[in-house]
Amino acid sequence: MPHLDSAAPDTLSSQTHHHAHALKGVPLKLNSMAISPEPKDGAENEALLLDTVGTILQMAKIARINETNEEVRVFYSHLSWNCFRLQEQLTSARQTLSCLDGDLVSQALGHLGSLVPESCLDELPTYPVPPERRLKMLYQHWDEARRRHDQPEIDFVHRWLRPGLSEEQRHEVDKALESCADELERQLPEQHSLRPAHKHASPEVTEPPYAVCKAAKSIYDALVNCKGCSCPDQHDFKAKLELGTYRSPAKKQAVKPARRRIRRGRGEDDASGGIELDMFLSMERDWHEFRVQTVKERVVRFDPPVDDASCRRSNMVEQYAKVERLCRPIIKTKTKALQRLVLRLTSGELFEIGFEKSNFQIDHNAEPISLSQCFEDRQDFFTEKTKRILSLIIGYTVLHLHGTSWLQPGWGSSNIKFFQTTSCKTPLRPFIEAQLPKAGSDASNQGFQSIGDDIEDDDDELDSGHCCPEVVALAVVLMEVYFAKPFKRLAAMHGIQLIETKSGRITLMDVDQVFEGDEENEEGWRSQIPEDSPLLEAIDNCLDAELWEDDEGQPLDNATLRSRLYQKVVRPLELDLTNGFRNIQLDEVDQYARNLDFGKWGQPMSSQESDSRPGLFMSAGRHANALTIPWGIRASSSRPAFQFFDDQLGDGEQSAVETNKYLRWKAEYNDVYKKFVGDYLQNSPSRPVKIAVLDTGIDRDHFVFEAREDNLKGKKNCYNESQKNVPDTHGHGTFTASLILDYAPDASLYVIKIADKENTRPDAKIVANAINHAIDKWDVDIISMSFGWPSSDFDGYNALEAAIDKAISRKVLMFAAAANSGGRLGRAYPASSSQVICVHSTNTNGSASDFSPTAEPNAINIATVGESVQSAWPMLLCQNTNAECLMSRSGTSYATPIVAGMAAFLLQFARLHLSEGEALAVKRREKMEALLRRCAMRGPSYQPRNGYFFVHLSLDNHNMFGEELEWVSHEISKALKT
Repeated sequence: MPHLDSAAPDTLSSQTHHHAHALKGVPLKLNSMAISPEPKDGAENEALLLDTVGTILQMAKIARINETNEEVRVFYSHLSWNCFRLQEQLTSARQTLSCLDGDLVSQALGHLGSLVPESCLDELPTYPVPPERRLKMLYQHWDEARRRHDQPEIDFVHRWLRPGLSEEQRHEVDKALESCADELERQLPEQHSLRPAHKHASPEVTEPPYAVCKAAKSIYDALVNCKGCSCPDQHDFKAKLELGTYRSPAKKQAVKPARRRIRRGRGEDDASGGIELDMFLSMERDWHEFRVQTVKERVVRFDPPVDDASCRRSNMVEQYAKVERLCRPIIKTKTKALQRLVLRLTSGELFEIGFEKSNFQIDHNAEPISLSQCFEDRQDFFTEKTKRILSLIIGYTVLHLHGTSWLQPGWGSSNIKFFQTTSCKTPLRPFIEAQLPKAGSDASNQGFQSIGDDIEDDDDELDSGHCCPEVVALAVVLMEVYFAKPFKRLAAMHGIQLIETKSGRITLMDVDQVFEGDEENEEGWRSQIPEDSPLLEAIDNCLDAELWEDDEGQPLDNATLRSRLYQKVVRPLELDLTNGFRNIQLDEVDQYARNLDFGKWGQPMSSQESDSRPGLFMSAGRHANALTIPWGIRASSSRPAFQFFDDQLGDGEQSAVETNKYLRWKAEYNDVYKKFVGDYLQNSPSRPVKIAVLDTGIDRDHFVFEAREDNLKGKKNCYNESQKNVPDTHGHGTFTASLILDYAPDASLYVIKIADKENTRPDAKIVANAINHAIDKWDVDIISMSFGWPSSDFDGYNALEAAIDKAISRKVLMFAAAANSGGRLGRAYPASSSQVICVHSTNTNGSASDFSPTAEPNAINIATVGESVQSAWPMLLCQNTNAECLMSRSGTSYATPIVAGMAAFLLQFARLHLSEGEALAVKRREKMEALLRRCAMRGPSYQPRNGYFFVHLSLDNHNMFGEELEWVSHEISKALKT
């Protein structure tokens, strides 16, 4: 690991010493600066500092997420905050044409330069590039690293921002940067100070106009006023209003009317400058599109006073049909394919303007999907980008709609809906659904009071005096979006039972317990959100009851409430989005979101989808360098090296053809699983197969594991006993764990971290401890190990052998990867152990992989597909183009979890369809080997191909599972008797 020398080098410039001691009250002792910029031009240095703080801000966030030492994590949090402050100050100075102290700018550059280790300067151009340009090169190098396929961001961060600073040095850098930020802040005009009560406040962004709230309220009231009709049956009216920030109204293109030209009169001009809202209306089930124009009210006039509203209404009545009954325009739209009706809102009344071409072709045969349904069934919809965009739009929803009937009591993610288009896409275009009160009744007796109204409800006592239940509901939805789980699920995972309320809303009492934790010091979900996250600040502010009342404890007036909503909630959400995705402009969020396919991980809908799995196949450079740990690493050591057996293909490329073959191969297995196990399990099995995977951990936030949360039953970090979580900074563990659940979807998975990214040769005692833990604490049925040593001559061998013997005595099936040495070497240990089932690799046709060791004579050489295998990859290790966070890789490492998953299927089959004695026999190594051999056989004349028993399950007639249950059960029973 690179580090900064503690001794002062002779080359330390006097300029740096001057800068290091210039800050008042901060006695710096940093004795080594890897980069010491010499100030030449103030504007140039300010530009350099702006680029540098932006770069280090991004790097520090990644470093903090992956850091295991809590003190170092705090340092990275402080570093992020100081860089953010400097970034805001520099931006503010540019916009206000303020002059900053050049010495302070140079000092900040020097302190940031101290974070770059000397060992990394070799990667940057040296002479003739002058010192003041090196930080600029860091910025450019980082930008390049983020785009390259052979150098993941986390690799770059590990080299460049982990210099092994001592605690004292970290403290000095922290204080020095904080002092620089404080001094620069004092130079800015007072109104641009970055020390407001809101720590993320930014004066450059103004509050949005109030017109949207007024327009939305007027539209709802107008809809209610015309809902009555003389139809025989009462209509069940519902409305869906499109949500958005409405920061910058979308530019409307001139569209020819489908039937006739819309006449223009004086009243037409009144719509200019007003708000236009898109919505859908329904009487029963069908939804029909409308665009509602609102008239911009004139405030200042110089002509003689007249009743302008009356004149305007008179003009509208003369030219357009007034909507007297809501059912009439809805019925008219049913006959207008590909069109929508334009309505005009004037003086609280709606008028039909005419039809225009629709810009949103929804699939009327597909039910709109709610956000809560997405949490339950489609966690794979959510990416970091779609989460942040959704959070911002929903934050604006409360800002625009608070105090209106669009936010009805108990509103939440179930009221937010998405339409599917006729092209089978789901645009990131949310709508809020509201039930209109039935004809002959008003809102008050239908339970549709505005949340802002003073409603007497016993539920209020459970809100701990919070004046804005709608803001509490917003906090709930923000939590749900961040974790991509419904709130009830978040509560259940912590064993918390929610209080039932009359309105169905979730009380502040429950939210506090789930978010903050219970009284027994158990941490809540708040601890899972980074402390420096603007999203966390927004949620905290939502739940802070004192923010939403005046000095006398009374609800805030409407104007103050609106301003506070923006400053304390919406503005942090804006920063949360722009900090993560700077290319997204706040004034363009609505249109940007519309062009994303929410159902396809936020991919742009306008681009040609040439590859349904973007970023799936890696370049040769990344393939060769990302994960491969060669046998000869640390050749000076006499002890054999530990290795994960993956990525041993010579050319390092994976073709789409081969991966598609694998996916078809897996689909055939899935058909077998469904027919013989899945269809017999109405719910989770009463006795699921327990599988432990010993590897580099998992990316718990990956959508693959979020969707399978119930399968993850336990985790243990044997590599770092002080850490409870099992983060995967390598990728190998996430890949193998996901494969196990692909092939054993009803199994219980237990994850043990035994190695890390930089740990290529762990103490074998760590592996022994992991095996013992899996046996003693979890009583697992199967252990999967995709690693090994080239021989049994290594430290800790005896302890590991004893653990394996113990596993066998407890009837635990153990699977291990053969190796990736091809014909050069034999099986690795522990695959070479007689107690462990060794797994070789083939292609999808059963031919031995080049890297798979030669089949051993007089042995059962079990093999399955291990080439071009597709599985999950940690999100932080993926390029931005890899939206699915999936990879295609090869190695006996990946054949092993596939066979382990198949073994779990066979064991579950036995527990469902065979006797208890036979099910117990399946857990014996020699019986499982015999059963896998039988699965590989194709007819009485079968001979192993390349000496391998190729295990492939399908419903083909030549396959054992191509027959019915009775025959398959008979064959398995017969195999167990051999």
